[in-house]
Amino acid sequence: MELPIAGKTWNRGFEMNNKFIEEHSLEYVDFIRSKQCCVSGNSVADPHHLHAIGMGANRQKPNARHFTCVPLSRDMHTELHQIGIDRFQTKYKIDLWQEAYYFFINFLVQKGIVE
Repeated sequence: MELPIAGKTWNRGFEMNNKFIEEHSLEYVDFIRSKQCCVSGNSVADPHHLHAIGMGANRQKPNARHFTCVPLSRDMHTELHQIGIDRFQTKYKIDLWQEAYYFFINFLVQKGIVE
């Protein structure tokens, strides 16, 4: 599925220009940290990458995968890793990819990139 956003076509591989990634990906992780957990509503949330960064990779460097983050409380984040994403989404009746899209669009609107 392709999404036309900010004059670019984004596909499932999250290919976007490097300037956008450099300028906004780490800021986006901070944006996610400022949100409540999208499952429990807990005000303290960690960014969970739906598209994994990978073991040992530097999460402090700009990366397109940061745009797949959703805010999860520490308990929810731990549980997701214990039971897996499919069981987690079924248990809590949530589509985390849909949530990620919602947060990403919200970020773009707040930044004035889209209206």
